[in-house]
Amino acid sequence: MEDVLRHFLNGISYGMVLFLIASGLSLILGVMGILNFAHGSLYMLGAFAGLMVVSQLNNFWVAAIVSGLGVGLAGLILERVFLRRLYKQFQEQVLLTLGFVFIIANLALWVWGGSAYFGEPPSLLDFSVRIGERGFGVYRLALIGIGLLVACGLWWFLERTRAGAMLRAGMNDREMAMGLGVNYPLLCSATFFLGAFLAGAAGFIGSPLMGARWDMGFSTMALGLVVVIIGGVGTVKGTLLAALMIGIIDTLSNAFFPGTAMFTAYLVLMAILLAKPSGLFGSVKVEAMAPPPGAITVPGVVMPRTAWQTRRGKLAIYVPCVLVGSILLIWLPFADMYVRTMMTQILIFSIFAVSLNFLFGYTGLFSLGHAAFFGISAYTAGILAVEYGVGSFWLLAAAGILMAIVAAAIFGIIALRVSGVYFVFVTLAIGELLASAALKWASITGGREGTFGIPYPSIGFAISLNSMSFYCVVIVISGICLYLLYRLTRSPFGMALQGIRDNERRMRHLGYNTWLYKYIAFIIGGAFAGVAGVLYGPFTGSVVPLTLGVTTSAIVLLMVILGGSRTFLGPVIGAAVILFLQYFASLLTPARWPLILGGVFVLTVMFLPGGIGTYLVRLWNKVRYTYGGTET
Repeated sequence: MEDVLRHFLNGISYGMVLFLIASGLSLILGVMGILNFAHGSLYMLGAFAGLMVVSQLNNFWVAAIVSGLGVGLAGLILERVFLRRLYKQFQEQVLLTLGFVFIIANLALWVWGGSAYFGEPPSLLDFSVRIGERGFGVYRLALIGIGLLVACGLWWFLERTRAGAMLRAGMNDREMAMGLGVNYPLLCSATFFLGAFLAGAAGFIGSPLMGARWDMGFSTMALGLVVVIIGGVGTVKGTLLAALMIGIIDTLSNAFFPGTAMFTAYLVLMAILLAKPSGLFGSVKVEAMAPPPGAITVPGVVMPRTAWQTRRGKLAIYVPCVLVGSILLIWLPFADMYVRTMMTQILIFSIFAVSLNFLFGYTGLFSLGHAAFFGISAYTAGILAVEYGVGSFWLLAAAGILMAIVAAAIFGIIALRVSGVYFVFVTLAIGELLASAALKWASITGGREGTFGIPYPSIGFAISLNSMSFYCVVIVISGICLYLLYRLTRSPFGMALQGIRDNERRMRHLGYNTWLYKYIAFIIGGAFAGVAGVLYGPFTGSVVPLTLGVTTSAIVLLMVILGGSRTFLGPVIGAAVILFLQYFASLLTPARWPLILGGVFVLTVMFLPGGIGTYLVRLWNKVRYTYGGTET
């Protein structure tokens, strides 16, 4: 009984730390509609900053305030310099703040190293009280009191002050609030500063429990986001209740069911979203995502035939593709080993990126969990090849793609029950749930080490693949996949998807079952991601849990955005650019690749909103219409 009580109190104290993290995130998301993925990184900076200050001043509470103010200032700079340009551009906000996650993590590794540091409780609270036969730290009890004080203070501020009334007005109807004379830009800056201050102070206050590590930014943000969505955006009582719920569940799971401890929070999140998408106490409707910029194509409207739809236009597309494919098949097998390896990787990720763009660019589904289907397929084929000795490429491909399709069919039913911002939350939770499962179930997946030693399979006819013949197989398969996806985007089904992307309400009025169209698109995207996963395992020789997670999804999403989500071959260009940058970074400064990658995120969002492919298409159209004209 004493053990249960101790675990219960540990869960409450941990939940209070989660509340301190999530309260600022909830305010920012509620008032500004910004999902700040860098919030966990601000928490991490607060932990390191507080540890530095306390080592000089030897005063715990001063260090907590100073770390909060320093991180609040950093958050204010992030909002004023970068995010202010991106209001109502949800996808760009996500990509930008994801970029800062990579940047801040790599800078922290550079400055503080890879070791974990733990803070010391203040001397007045650095003792234990006895619960049963064992002691229990008083500082953990103090954390409960600190969390309650902050919750009461935030509630009083939001419900009983003029500034709080303006914040609540902005949460519910920002246009009306601005019409009543509220200085909304100043309100946003103050909100972001307050949220960052709470994250920074929480980072140091929680350091005796959670420590300070360079790689804790995303995991901390993910837990904070789980709390916010379960409790409801912009509500103090909902955030407090959800934080306590997750803290207790996670602690008890670690104590009694360690096999499920890492993903119970995500299971709870999906269950709550399915039952009540706005959260337990949510009353704020987070603004839905705007479609990516580009031309609007709505089925049901007869459009004049352009050169793309004429025989000349089709030849202009297919002939260059056939020529490029012929060059790849004939010349590159005899090229340098590195060139062949790089091209193989680009082709595999091209299939992956175009499959994601089928959801994002053509259907309007902004998914941060697409890597789940890529990873499931890779793990399935890899485990069958390594553990069960299956050597036939066709059997491995069938099994991997089938598992990806089944997973997409199951998770599509869950994810498509919600829309807009909440769809992003569910897909993120799916990816992290599967990554946690792969990490924990080491008997099946190999755990942290992953499934390794995946051999090249056999395609039959007594042909055993090696690096050169596998490269040829990848060329053929990628060509088939890209052709099929292209035909899908140009078919009536693809046109309907684009209409749903641009105006789903109008498509419903026209008689389209929009949910079914999106569900089929979700499965198709998962299937083609599964094809890429089957090829990925033999290419790298291993599959690790990170393959399933949001980091992989984010990098492939960057390929899509960088290349151009409204151009079919844009993601192929994005994949080539990112992979070449990764190679050159590995030659020059491999330890700084995450820093470079984060910079690419930021630069792409700020200076290439349409992607490289958009500019290439404009140039091609200019040449084509200048010299070829159109046919009707």
